[in-house]
Amino acid sequence: MLAIISPQWLSSFQPIFLSREPLTPDSDLMVWHAVVSFVHWSPLSGESKPSRKETYGKTLISRDDGNWTVAEIELVRRMRESGWKAGWVDTFGSAPKEWAEWIVESSSLPSPLRESYQTITRAAGRNGGGKPDIVAWRGESLADAVFLEYKGPNDRVRVGQDVWFRAALKEGMSLEQFAIARWPKQYSSRT
Repeated sequence: MLAIISPQWLSSFQPIFLSREPLTPDSDLMVWHAVVSFVHWSPLSGESKPSRKETYGKTLISRDDGNWTVAEIELVRRMRESGWKAGWVDTFGSAPKEWAEWIVESSSLPSPLRESYQTITRAAGRNGGGKPDIVAWRGESLADAVFLEYKGPNDRVRVGQDVWFRAALKEGMSLEQFAIARWPKQYSSRT
């Protein structure tokens, strides 16, 4: 049996299972797919559920302290705890203000990385194609960065994300710098 050795950075966000699979069912690109597990957050008895404006329409998960968060923020938190500079790319630009510390704008990336990221986004076309949810870096350049796309229980990789990834490969990113983090229904529990 052949052992698959994954890049060390993947352990930063605490996957429970890793595999190499096509980016999409029809793709020729083999990328890392990481299964992650979270606990659904539910309000305590008598407590109201946060509004859609407060949650950005995201599925709520429990933090260690029992409060709620969302998967993208939790994945950024895990990457930061592992020594990465990391942030969630708010593609629509309307996330709740309280989440600002977890969001990264391309303008805040180190200059060489920012230039590569912007080149990839332009090459991907319309609104940057499908930018990955999370950018993390430990240096200044594209070679020092990793990209993570989060997919919840009812989500899938879209065509625009395939376009962005291919543009990133042309810019010099390696297959080892990208992963899909999936939270399948079978790894979803309730509080």
